[in-house]
Amino acid sequence: MEVTPSGPPGPPMAGNRNLSSRHLKAVSFHWHPGTINAFKMEMKNELMRIPAIFATLALVGLTALNAPAQTPAQPGTNGPPNSVDTERLIRTFTAKEAEFRRALNSYSFKRDALIQSLGMGGQVTGEYHRVSTFTFDDQGNRYEKISFFPMATMAGVTAEDIEDLGGVNPFALEPSKISQYNFRYVGKEKINELDLYIFYVTPKVIPNPKTKERLFTGRIWVDDQDLQIVKTKGKGVPETKENKFPVVETYREHIDGRYWFPAYSYADEELIFENGGSLHVRMKVRYMDFTPARATLKVTEVGEDENSTTPGGVAKPIEGGQLNSKATSLPKPVYPGEARRLKVSGKVTVRVVVDENGKVISAKATDGPLPLREAAEAAAREATFAPTTKDGITVKVAGTLVYDFAL
Repeated sequence: MEVTPSGPPGPPMAGNRNLSSRHLKAVSFHWHPGTINAFKMEMKNELMRIPAIFATLALVGLTALNAPAQTPAQPGTNGPPNSVDTERLIRTFTAKEAEFRRALNSYSFKRDALIQSLGMGGQVTGEYHRVSTFTFDDQGNRYEKISFFPMATMAGVTAEDIEDLGGVNPFALEPSKISQYNFRYVGKEKINELDLYIFYVTPKVIPNPKTKERLFTGRIWVDDQDLQIVKTKGKGVPETKENKFPVVETYREHIDGRYWFPAYSYADEELIFENGGSLHVRMKVRYMDFTPARATLKVTEVGEDENSTTPGGVAKPIEGGQLNSKATSLPKPVYPGEARRLKVSGKVTVRVVVDENGKVISAKATDGPLPLREAAEAAAREATFAPTTKDGITVKVAGTLVYDFAL
């Protein structure tokens, strides 16, 4: 997301320990010389006993203070008991996650995603609402058909936010990237009659924001019977000074008695930016209507001829012409120092392909001064666009970006 400008009272006392005046009796004393001498000797003996008593109490106190340091710590619920083979658990549930993702390719499902910005009083100040149906092909490529997508009134939704809605928010760990994570066992927890192992997951290396790669950081809960992930709580990284993301909690449900598929994601957090700005975000995402249905490798629209697909059967990008005005973010290229020294200037045309999420996946300069082409291509790869739809389906777009290098 991008931003646009004391405790409860204690228990009552058990009762009044002060005696009332009616319990006190007047007592008179009569002293005799012999009694006084005996009393003096007894007081002297008692006074001699006091240092010994204090010394004994001090020794007991010191022993009590040292006792915790001398007692070995016992494993608790927050640490791995000796009986838990964490290495085996990690190998098993990550393998199960890969199996689950392959199984998901055989299902279609509906996603209802609602993101809202909130004011200081909790009132809704902006909204991004998108309802879609998803299918996957044999290679795991995702296809989205949008059924409801009104004009967004919430500013600050980025391409990374859209990517996370279909990535780290519902699924957390991408099987092909398991080796990029560190896992630390935290303990066990019981939720709704399920006994769950908890792991803290962090990337070994935070990706460079320029790569557009998204990884998960947070906690995952693994069922101790199925050894599948049933709950996640975390967010996508990397973050930048201008782009922050809320912590999202996702619950999964048992589908067809075999796999745990995402069912509900929720977040409610105030994002704080380094420039002092803030954005209160609430997110509610439901995943429903999981139905066995496999898309073929050949994806075409009704009435569309076969020339509109690649030899592999995947739909070709639609032509979008010049895309400068359609970009949601269009960074300026860095003028090469050598080209500036030689006073090389002019316009460079870059041919780009934009994927369904609005990210540039290909950039190749086709025209313009040679010393300026590489800089133009680098700038084009950083451009972002709003997803393009055709007949309600998000599609890839091919077009050009033109950069003017002027001295």
